[in-house]
Amino acid sequence: MDISTRTSHIAYRLQENVEMSEREDGVAVISPFFQITIAPLSQSLRRILLLLADTTCSARQINTAIREAHEENMLTTFYRYLSSLLRHQMLFIYAGSEDRSTPLATLIPISSYVQHQWINVRAEQAYQMSRFAYIRRAEDGMSYLESPLAHARIRLEHPVTTQVIYHLGKAITPCELIQAIPEEEKDNLISVLALLVMGNFAAPTTPTGRLHEEEDETLQQWDFHDLLFHSRSRTGRHNNPLGGTYRFLRQLPPQPAIKQAPWPATISLPRPDRERMRSEDPGLEAVMEARASLRDYGTEPITLAQLAEFLYRVARVKEVYDDDDSGEFTVRPFPGSGASYEMEFYLTIDRCEGLQPGFYWYDPLQHALALIQESNKDTARLLYEAYQAMGAPAQPQVLITLAARFQRVSWKYQSIAYALILKNVGVIYATMYLVATAMDLAPCALGVGDSDHFTKLSGTNYLQETSVGEFALGSKPTPTSEIEEIR
Repeated sequence: MDISTRTSHIAYRLQENVEMSEREDGVAVISPFFQITIAPLSQSLRRILLLLADTTCSARQINTAIREAHEENMLTTFYRYLSSLLRHQMLFIYAGSEDRSTPLATLIPISSYVQHQWINVRAEQAYQMSRFAYIRRAEDGMSYLESPLAHARIRLEHPVTTQVIYHLGKAITPCELIQAIPEEEKDNLISVLALLVMGNFAAPTTPTGRLHEEEDETLQQWDFHDLLFHSRSRTGRHNNPLGGTYRFLRQLPPQPAIKQAPWPATISLPRPDRERMRSEDPGLEAVMEARASLRDYGTEPITLAQLAEFLYRVARVKEVYDDDDSGEFTVRPFPGSGASYEMEFYLTIDRCEGLQPGFYWYDPLQHALALIQESNKDTARLLYEAYQAMGAPAQPQVLITLAARFQRVSWKYQSIAYALILKNVGVIYATMYLVATAMDLAPCALGVGDSDHFTKLSGTNYLQETSVGEFALGSKPTPTSEIEEIR
């Protein structure tokens, strides 16, 4: 069977928000984001290029027109112009026969790094979808195929495209694909397959019957969700709005700078003597050198005064101020993205001299604790899971859970909100390590926690506020000679 992309239906057209006009120095192509000028062309080539602004032009039509103008030597140059339009996100590539009112699928560039490559689909070659490709419904109601390995997305315009993607879940040859979807003409199916390979959503299998990505040691070590999160929270592989866009300004009120807690803060914590701290604290260099994750604890537990000092130095509200457009903000001991300070501190107490076991919320403004639940099987489970995550000889005396009020960040930031929250977790971890080391306590950050179990204890909504980090704290089993020597 003769199957080749050269006879399939691949077409081009300018995007809706792009204009093209003739000038003395060439053809100007203008979008809301870019403007490029294509150097002077012959009248026939200029006419072909301008057609892209008004209609869909198949590769077959473009090639025929160039040959009829006896300018075959310009074929490569013309497609180089199309590649430039694609890189500047000005051009669509369609799959589907020329007589269709709508294409089967549309390849939409979302990055300036997109590559315009011509794909020759071979009848005997098996093809398969990448494990990183996924379909999602966007805000416009359309379904899109995306991948963190791709610099474009594909809009799914017809059910047959979804059928092709389904069958490519396993390695399949074009001949087998045509037999699996008999109601659609051969060239249409091959054009969809070519578009998937062109966009890096599918690929030919290797002689071993596997995709190259499955044999690549680097890609083997990437989980799907990790690579997707990385690619979508950095610039380069998407064109989503990104940064402090304030997309909900004047639509939704921002969350308050300080959580409006349903629990009364009834346990006032002592405030430490800051002059004493300044005189007794070891220097930063000594603290940095002595910092370590400690998973063992002393016979005598951490005291309420120590815990109060730790929270005061790490998490208290130092100042509240107002911004007319964005609402209230606070100043705290650690840096936070855009001064959002979305993080709430919850404490699960197992052993603390002067404080009964239970589950507490820290009020950073009042420097006080609110008891949410007394010690029970759920608090015991939280402590036990922390103990398992640490691989420690004993469960933590105090477990500090960091919970993010997500909309406090996403109200302002788009595409990077969760990435910023995780960076804030890292900043807080570092702050807690340094403070605990200076206080001669035993600190240990955890790598995992159960966010659903946290919401059961706190009564919060998983999508509004839940845990994003955990930190164990307790007394040290023995004095640290290194710290003691410099006190």
